[in-house]
Amino acid sequence: MTPRVEITYFTDPYCSWCWATEPMLYRIRETYREQVRIRYVMGGLVRDMADFYDSLNDIRTTAEVAPHWRMVSERSGQPIDERLMEDITDPHFSTWPACIAVKAAQLQSEGIGEAYLRRLRRAALTERRIISYPEVYRELAREVPGLDLARFEGALQDGSAERAFQADLAECRQYGVTGFPTLLFAPAGRVLLPHAGEPILVVGHRSFATYRQVLRRIAPDLMEYEPRDPVALLADYGPLTTREVAEILGRTVDEVRALLEKLAAHGQVESLPVRGGEFWKVRRSQS
Repeated sequence: MTPRVEITYFTDPYCSWCWATEPMLYRIRETYREQVRIRYVMGGLVRDMADFYDSLNDIRTTAEVAPHWRMVSERSGQPIDERLMEDITDPHFSTWPACIAVKAAQLQSEGIGEAYLRRLRRAALTERRIISYPEVYRELAREVPGLDLARFEGALQDGSAERAFQADLAECRQYGVTGFPTLLFAPAGRVLLPHAGEPILVVGHRSFATYRQVLRRIAPDLMEYEPRDPVALLADYGPLTTREVAEILGRTVDEVRALLEKLAAHGQVESLPVRGGEFWKVRRSQS
C-alpha cells in the first residue's frame, strides 16, 4: 500500500525527549503500519558545547544535562542513564558526528538508517556510550543487520554523509525547527512548502492522542489496526522497553511488565536490565 501520510521527524541521536517519544512512534507504526511513512531529518542539537546554551533549561555544559536527562526519564517512563553526560568532559562536545553517521547509514536505505539511529539512541541513552566517537559509531554499525560497512565507511570518507547532513540542517532552517522532537505531518507525495496550509508542525514531546488527532486531520479515513501480541511486537521491533510495549498495547507499564514476566517464565522472551528499567527481546530459540 502506498503511504497516505508522511511524517518528517526532526531529531538528534542524543536528544532525551526524542528518546521519550519513541513509545509514541512505535504506536504510530503499529496502529497505521504501511499507511504512514516516517522520514528522519538530523537536527544537529549541539554543534559545539562551548557555544551551546539551552535557555529553557538553563544548560551550558554536559554535566548540566545529566539532571535534565534524569527528569525526562522520570516523566516519560523511558529508561535513561544520565551518567553519560557526566562522563563527557570535552568542552567542545558535539552531536554532529553522530548525526553524520546516521546519514551515512541512511544513504543505504530508510530502513537501515532508522535501525542504525535506534541503535545509536539505545547506546547513548541507556548504555552510557559516547556515540560521537568514531570507534563507537563504527562498532555499532556492525550490529545493524543489512548495513554495508564498506558503503558506510565510504559515505563518511567521501563527504556524502556530511553533505546529506548539511541538507538536513537546511531543511530544519526551512521550517524554522530549533527544538527536538519536531514532527511535520503532511499528505504523502506532495511537495512540502512552508505556510502551505495543509502540513501540520507539532513541536515537542506529545502524547499519542495528540499525534492521532493530527493524523486524522491530515487523512480522516486512515485505518487503525489492533496491536499484535507482545511476542510478535518484539520479533518485529525489538528490543523494546517496557514503556514502549505498554504504549503500543495501550496498557499501563505495571500491567505490561507483569505480562512480559509471565512470557519470560515460559521461555518466550527475556529481559535486558538497564538503569531505570529494562528492554525485552524474543528468546533466540523463538526468533
